[in-house]
Amino acid sequence: MAEADRAAFERFVAEHGDRLLHTAYGLCGDWQHAEDLVQQALTTVARRWGAIGSHPLGYAYRCLVRSNIDRWRVRNRRPEMLLDPDDLAAAGPLVSDACDDGAVLAALTALPPRQRAIVVLRYVQDLSEADTADLLDISVGAVKSGASRALARLRQTALEESNHE
Repeated sequence: MAEADRAAFERFVAEHGDRLLHTAYGLCGDWQHAEDLVQQALTTVARRWGAIGSHPLGYAYRCLVRSNIDRWRVRNRRPEMLLDPDDLAAAGPLVSDACDDGAVLAALTALPPRQRAIVVLRYVQDLSEADTADLLDISVGAVKSGASRALARLRQTALEESNHE
């Protein structure tokens, strides 16, 4: 990597690193896995820096989502103990001003990976339907239907939680 490209990449990481980490945490629900996802994404972005042009953040988001989906595929092949929502709350906030406890993250962990990615990109990162579709390499209609299904499931989870209290 040329020195100018290296400097531009370092500025990119300084500017967007925290945002990528919070997005990864929203996708996977675990700070250690989130850090791994960000590291993988930034490695890929660095390798392709000259080819990705003026949209490195979008490319990094796509890397995060795809790596997380791959992680889910591996996880679903072997049983793993799920984290307790209290442990999730103790891990820290999903986004500093978006939620104060682990309830949102606990609800997100119940969603399938694609729906979780749609919710995190659309509503946590506030991307448009078109940008979300582009990052996930799906149609805008799939983003709309996935968001609708995810929000319905989140509403149902919230309703069930309120009935248990």
